[in-house]
Amino acid sequence: MSKSSRVRTILCLSLGLIFGVCSASRAADTFKFGVVTPLSGGAADYGIAFQNGIKLAVEEINKAGGANVGGKNYTIEPVFCDDEFKPDKAVNCGKELSAQYKVRAVMTPSSLAAFPIMGFNQQEGFVLMATSQTPKFTQMGNSLVVRFVNNTDRTMGPWVELVEQYLQKTNKQAKKAAIMEVNTELGKSWADNFTKAWLKAQGNSMIGKASYDANATDFYPQLSTLLPGQPDVIVLTTVCQPSAIVIKQARELGFKGVFINSGACSGEELIKLLPAEQVEGTLFEVGAWGLPEKTIDDFKKTYAEKFKVGPQFVSGLGYEGARWLVKATEVAGAVDDGAKIRAAMPAALAGLKNMFNMSNLDAKGDVDFPMYVGVISGGKLSVYSGAGH
Repeated sequence: MSKSSRVRTILCLSLGLIFGVCSASRAADTFKFGVVTPLSGGAADYGIAFQNGIKLAVEEINKAGGANVGGKNYTIEPVFCDDEFKPDKAVNCGKELSAQYKVRAVMTPSSLAAFPIMGFNQQEGFVLMATSQTPKFTQMGNSLVVRFVNNTDRTMGPWVELVEQYLQKTNKQAKKAAIMEVNTELGKSWADNFTKAWLKAQGNSMIGKASYDANATDFYPQLSTLLPGQPDVIVLTTVCQPSAIVIKQARELGFKGVFINSGACSGEELIKLLPAEQVEGTLFEVGAWGLPEKTIDDFKKTYAEKFKVGPQFVSGLGYEGARWLVKATEVAGAVDDGAKIRAAMPAALAGLKNMFNMSNLDAKGDVDFPMYVGVISGGKLSVYSGAGH
């Protein structure tokens, strides 16, 4: 620390005790970023899991001394805003975080929030990081967006092939599929990509599709239109809480086939929400999250000890997303310039070992993000990664 810095610090400490001054100097030592996530409503468990992953990363970073940006140490502070899993609330959150807290980065775990916030993040000058799997997220020419999960345009074909391999290996009759499509941008794009990939396999068919709201609780009308077609598979496209209700109601109506859920739902969470017999054999879209690796196992153990509940896939995404963002500020040498932070993110990711083997951020905002098939069997989640598994 320079002599002038020491003098300033001493003055601030002394005068602060008397007059409460120097608050602006203390604020300058903090890097704040925004988090728009559902903390109430139909996706609260999902949003809180994302929040907790971020909290854990920030706690670890701050305990290690914070971020060293341009030779100065910064304490990291996430500012959370509850969007209730509603687009209009997400907009309000994004505008508040930008105007009131002057954040230069916002993270969100949903397309539902990401797309409306994209309407103003460039104008406001903040990076928008989202776990949106929707291809359109990186196709709109927004120079300040970053996806930190898979793009289904890239991964759906290989993933559905893995699903087919698993179904054949386990001798499951699964040729006729029906889709419950959540009424969001992600729901439509995920369902469209799944349908294209599913129909490439010989003998496969898509017998119907029904739309629904993620905050709804009664799915009997949609199921009553799909089940007469006698599907072998029902495909779900959103977070665990509504998916669990769909599964419960479908079982009550006599469906005995296989459920397949998008990566929006974590197998561990679904196991907690429903009796084992109702979710047995359910398949999921997962990253390396379910693989038996020490780094992942250690994270899950630490998370469970701290929050007294097991983590979800989205918990890991929140954790790694926060670590990546902070690393980018260090590489950029800036905490107050969204464009500089975004420009530093490819190099920051290249130097960051992460649980998902996420790599190669491109100019559009996409990353390489390998996906596998999660399977609930015997009340536990395992991962099928290919024919040699």
